[in-house]
Amino acid sequence: MAKKVEVLANVAILITALILCSVLVKKYLVSEFDNQPSATTSQSVPSANQARRTATDVGSKISLDGIDWSKGERTVVVALSTSCRFCTESAPFYQQLEQKKARNVQLVAVLPQQVADSRSYLGRLNVRMDKVVQAALSSIRVTGTPTLLLVDKNGVVENLWVGKLSERDSQAVLRQIAQAK
Repeated sequence: MAKKVEVLANVAILITALILCSVLVKKYLVSEFDNQPSATTSQSVPSANQARRTATDVGSKISLDGIDWSKGERTVVVALSTSCRFCTESAPFYQQLEQKKARNVQLVAVLPQQVADSRSYLGRLNVRMDKVVQAALSSIRVTGTPTLLLVDKNGVVENLWVGKLSERDSQAVLRQIAQAK
């Protein structure tokens, strides 16, 4: 009898361990891969993950208090949060944005935190932006960070990327902002 109880206890422990492992893998590994944009830029049909995380679509017009879209041919809006680990991990890419952008491209960081806190955060990351704005991310119809919006001089979204970018998508973004007309 004791042997049967021991076997049942071991089976219950194994089943519990398998369930726990599958939950942890799904939560931490699969969701991390979901944060990665697809290998193609979002000029194509947005992935299900992008559609779920942002209501802004290519071709939609956005407005943001204090931003004059016509100051450049294009504006890169970088939606961040000081508490977003993917935003922090993407700092080297944001540094490249500033270095490789064409002169007629402006970089705007939008964070829900106070401007002073946001500037301090960006400073610690050694990331320079032309403008830092405090706004609810929902005001530009963004629900996840980091999100990059490539906006034309009329405030129309030309392209968007959601999540920590792959190397391929990073290079695509850099090419687009380096070749702004």
